[in-house]
Amino acid sequence: MLIRPLEPHDQSEWLRLRRALWPDCSDEMHARELEEYADSAGGRAAFVQVREDGRLGGFAEVSIRTRVDGSMSPRVAYLEGWYVEPDLRGQGLGRKLIESAERWAIARGLTELASDAELGNPESLKAHQALGFRETFRLVHFLKPLKVL
Repeated sequence: MLIRPLEPHDQSEWLRLRRALWPDCSDEMHARELEEYADSAGGRAAFVQVREDGRLGGFAEVSIRTRVDGSMSPRVAYLEGWYVEPDLRGQGLGRKLIESAERWAIARGLTELASDAELGNPESLKAHQALGFRETFRLVHFLKPLKVL
């Protein structure tokens, strides 16, 4: 099971996996975020699992945030995205991806890794708990578009 940092030639496979995780995200948003990870100067990283045939089977994206609910640390590693393709689940791949994100955070002097999961995704909630995450809050976020006058 090969886990490594994202490489430039992984872009199309990474985009395929991101679309599977976030199907409602626009292509423009994916493109912007892909660029942010590619151009990052140490504040973001992505790790991928490479299948034997060269395709990707999972990824973990991590960044550094200055504010995270439930943390008193001034800087916290944040798991922005974590996905393993269904046929590879239950084999420890998700754990290995998180371990890569943890090593990245520790190398930057960070002492906490935060994440989130949708309430309606019990598999993700269970996976987070199995890896040592503890629940800090449950929130429902709202957004209302404003009419420009």
